[in-house]
Amino acid sequence: MYSIQEVSKKVNVSTYSIRYYDDHGLLPTVKRDENNSRVFDDVDIEWVEIVTCLRATGMPLAKIKHYIELCLEGDQTTPERYRIMLEQQRETMAQAEKIQAHLRLINKKVNHYANILINNKPDTLMPNKASKKIYTQDD
Repeated sequence: MYSIQEVSKKVNVSTYSIRYYDDHGLLPTVKRDENNSRVFDDVDIEWVEIVTCLRATGMPLAKIKHYIELCLEGDQTTPERYRIMLEQQRETMAQAEKIQAHLRLINKKVNHYANILINNKPDTLMPNKASKKIYTQDD
């Protein structure tokens, strides 16, 4: 059995988040000891990990709660749980593609600045105030 602090360190989630998830019914198997402190076993840790994963990939708490309720209902809900996870997989893959595009641009800028610093050259990609066109009423 693990304390909330041990679980927090083990899965890198704040104790506040773990309490919040438990208080909102997202950790259905957490038990209490004689002092009414939460105690966790390996199954509870798996619940913390899946809830954390789903939150980190943008799933709303209400949908996570619904997913957990389906899990608790048993095997007859497997098709719906599969659809939920398939949808989350697609959304997460789309997020990852966007992040990869952002990373490519950031990498390009890092390489650009490294080249400037290594070669002690000016930054030629900086917008130049003098090059901005001034528009008149005739334009």
